[in-house]
Amino acid sequence: MITKKPLILGIAITGLIVGSVLMTARTPFEKGLATEWIENTFPQNPDEESLLPYGYTIGIWPSQFEGDPIVTRLTYQKGPPTQFISSLVQIWKPIEVELTLHGPRTLVSDQTAEAWRRCFQSGFSCKEQKSKFKQLLFPDEADHEKHQKVLTWFDGLDPWSARGVHLFIQAGTYRIDRYAVITPAGAVQLFSLKTASNPVGDAGRTLFQKTLASMKVKDDLPSNRAWIQNRIKAVNLKDVRALPDQKARLERLIRVQNWIFSNLSVDPSQLPSYFHLAGTTHLLAMELLKTKERIFENQEAWILGVMPLMKSLISYAQDFKDSEPEVKNMEALLQDILVEQKRLSH
Repeated sequence: MITKKPLILGIAITGLIVGSVLMTARTPFEKGLATEWIENTFPQNPDEESLLPYGYTIGIWPSQFEGDPIVTRLTYQKGPPTQFISSLVQIWKPIEVELTLHGPRTLVSDQTAEAWRRCFQSGFSCKEQKSKFKQLLFPDEADHEKHQKVLTWFDGLDPWSARGVHLFIQAGTYRIDRYAVITPAGAVQLFSLKTASNPVGDAGRTLFQKTLASMKVKDDLPSNRAWIQNRIKAVNLKDVRALPDQKARLERLIRVQNWIFSNLSVDPSQLPSYFHLAGTTHLLAMELLKTKERIFENQEAWILGVMPLMKSLISYAQDFKDSEPEVKNMEALLQDILVEQKRLSH
């Protein structure tokens, strides 16, 4: 999906970045960056259920990988309701393919995407700005001192394509691809993909590159909020619970979960969103606990993620003023799950 020449697809990633900067721990931004070209593939008639915003981006996001639904984890981090959520983690395949979506940040005031492009394509200018960018993109530099690292600028011909800086790290049995997407006004949004160095990891990277290529990036949070909130308003959980097929119920609950995560990424300031996510997670947990047979390969991992997610949502709710009724309800949902677990264990 990413090419060395504009509008040519299907070239392997190692072939894309010939001539880019081979990084060392001491001089990661010393030379001007080569460009990876992306052909924007935003569809004319998108599947509305797959069209999701995350921060300032909106694109076609997969709901499944290798036959299992993609689930999202959220660890409590101080910030909302006044700041973006720091990060969400999508589990595409436990251990083998995991994607971290970081909340938008403004690293340098009045530094537009065009200014960042000029900065990174020069080997000698804007060292202070590059230093701030490096802290976001490569905070674990010391951990990868001996690993192969490649840094490039990625761009597209569509004015609303995703563009920014791509850091690739080959670390033995796994690799990391960090795409720092920059909005026209200069906000930076990081997507960090960790994949195993095997065919499953290769498939995960290919699928994420398609997602990246579908993205539109604008400094327009209100439109992104309106899109996903209208999608969520159309959800009726009673209808989901009434689905006769358990596999379909589980898939639908996880999809609704991910829509609410998408909403939180663009609007972390509304307490009902955390409450509704807790309610959806409660329904999912009860479905999983009463499942007598393995429907999905990864469902045991999903159960392990329920408790940490519920506890995180309660912590987020506690940061809102006058949230005691919602917090008590969310704590009751968590207790309900614990009781069901205990009952089934006997």
